[in-house]
Amino acid sequence: MRRLRRFLPTTIRAQMVLLVIVAIAVVVNAGALLERLENRDYSTDSDAVVAQVELLAAMMSNIPPERRDALLESARQTGMDVFMAEAANFQNLEDAEESTGFLSLMLSLLFQARYDDSLAPGTRIIHFEGRPALLATAGQDGEAIIYIPRPSGFDITSRYTYYFLSFVTLVTLFSIFGVRAITAPIRDLSRELSSTKAFLHKDTPLKEQGSREFVELVRVLNELKLRIRAMMEGQTRMLRAVSHDLRTPLTRIRLRSERIEDDTLRGQIVADVGKVDMLINATLDYIRNEKDTEQPERTDLASMLETIVADYSDLGSDIAYDGPPRVIWTVKPHAFQRAIVNLCDNGLKFGTAVTVALRKTPSGLEIAISDNGPGIPEDVRARVLEPFFKLDDARSERGSPTGFGLGLSIVDNIVRDHGGTMSFHDNEPHGLVVVLCFSDDAPA
Repeated sequence: MRRLRRFLPTTIRAQMVLLVIVAIAVVVNAGALLERLENRDYSTDSDAVVAQVELLAAMMSNIPPERRDALLESARQTGMDVFMAEAANFQNLEDAEESTGFLSLMLSLLFQARYDDSLAPGTRIIHFEGRPALLATAGQDGEAIIYIPRPSGFDITSRYTYYFLSFVTLVTLFSIFGVRAITAPIRDLSRELSSTKAFLHKDTPLKEQGSREFVELVRVLNELKLRIRAMMEGQTRMLRAVSHDLRTPLTRIRLRSERIEDDTLRGQIVADVGKVDMLINATLDYIRNEKDTEQPERTDLASMLETIVADYSDLGSDIAYDGPPRVIWTVKPHAFQRAIVNLCDNGLKFGTAVTVALRKTPSGLEIAISDNGPGIPEDVRARVLEPFFKLDDARSERGSPTGFGLGLSIVDNIVRDHGGTMSFHDNEPHGLVVVLCFSDDAPA
């Protein structure tokens, strides 16, 4: 099988051309087999019948009337369905079709048995009992030979069979080709790229298989992946180096500030140094989250959420859990717990009460963290997911520190890494509801 594949075309264009050639060969050979089974040759029927009928009409013109019946009987014994009639009693097929409407004309042109256009003088196609027949003039007295091509009913070697066989063959082959050569590689590629973080941090490259076009696409994606990883690692090294270098002067500033006699000025400088140090730690924490390599595990999310709520309650926070006692889901436990904790921290920072609700949905899972704080305006809800973006005016009514704008960015990265989505909604009568949605088929 592998040896045979070496001789097959490698491009989609060449494969489609080969597919058409194979389809033609299948139809021709299948048609020949059907004709052999019925002991007839459809491809020469029309020419042979016209020649036989015209010959019979010529013989009728040259023999006495009393011998015509015997000649007709001899012709019928050979399988020809013929009889004598007055030519004037029959209407041409084209004239009859014009009177039956456009649809019948199109069907007749496409499917009905037709003969060659080069008919001998006196020979024409007529309309007989709702179907085409052949009329050949036999003499000068207006009499003619009427030939009925075939009895009504299904003929396995008719044009219907060839049209149907051609259509089914092409559709079948193109369907197989589409699934194997196009649909399957695209589905596999989409599955690999469904999680951007997993794709970028995966050490093994994508498999270069399929047609030449897909192999080139996968090769470009693998090269792009390496370049992106190198760029991300370079930025990470730079940020770590800058953060490390900043700590030395910050330490000096803190030590020197201790010598300042003015308590107010010394306290302000120490507070500013502490904020810068916290910003460095938050940035490094955000970078570490981007490099997360934790493996997914089947986890009882209900138990996890109840534990988080209990820890906050022990510290005196007004927080409650609403949901079933047990829900098993595949997650990265530490990362997922961190996302829920960040959302609970935000809710308790800007509000006085928080509710963590867990629900199973027809398509997957939903977690809603609601608070009674000031909420987030709709026009900036998309921007709060950007790193270092802060909503000081909207969410700091209680005078709490607003942080550095990385909490929701970290949560969004964790949720997307689990194949989920995060959205913001208004709480009633006031506050914010953060909804995390995860589907059953989402990669963890």
